[in-house]
Amino acid sequence: MRLFVSEGAPGSLPVLAAAGRAQGREELLISTVGPEECVVPFLTRPKVPVLQLDSGNYLFSTSAICRYFFLLSGWEQDDLTNQWLEWEATELQKSW
Repeated sequence: MRLFVSEGAPGSLPVLAAAGRAQGREELLISTVGPEECVVPFLTRPKVPVLQLDSGNYLFSTSAICRYFFLLSGWEQDDLTNQWLEWEATELQKSW
């Protein structure tokens, strides 16, 4: 797996925290890219953070990447975790 993040990109912080929780479960390469670098070939605009899975598929939603890392770590998500991830996706990201 390869995680693409950008310095200063607000979505990078929760993804890096979730990646730290799943550390050691699978090999993960973290790459820092510029905010204008397009790492997902089928997107027309640059988007980070992005997780490229070993299958070649991409996750480019902060919430989806965090959920994936939580699953890898074996951490059971509760309602509060889901509420925070939904709030981040629907409210906080709008302000970015």
